Amino acid sequence: MPIYEYRCDACHEKYEEYLATSDKPAPPCPKCGSNDVTRLLSKINTEWMPGDVAWDRVGRSW
Repeated sequence: MPIYEYRCDACHEKYEEYLATSDKPAPPCPKCGSNDVTRLLSKINTEWMPGDVAWDRVGRSW
C-alpha cells in the first residue's frame, strides 16, 4: 500500500496514512478530527548510491 501525505485545512497538521489505492475518502485529521483535508504531493528519493541494486545494474554504464 502506498503512503499518502495529507494536510488538515482546519488546523494545518500534516500527517501520513497507508491506504490502498481503492480507498477514496481521505482519512480525517488525527489532531482535530476535521474531514477538510488536502492530499499533498510526496517527495520521492531518486538518488542512487554505490552498492544499491540499481547502481550495480546500470549506474556504471551512465
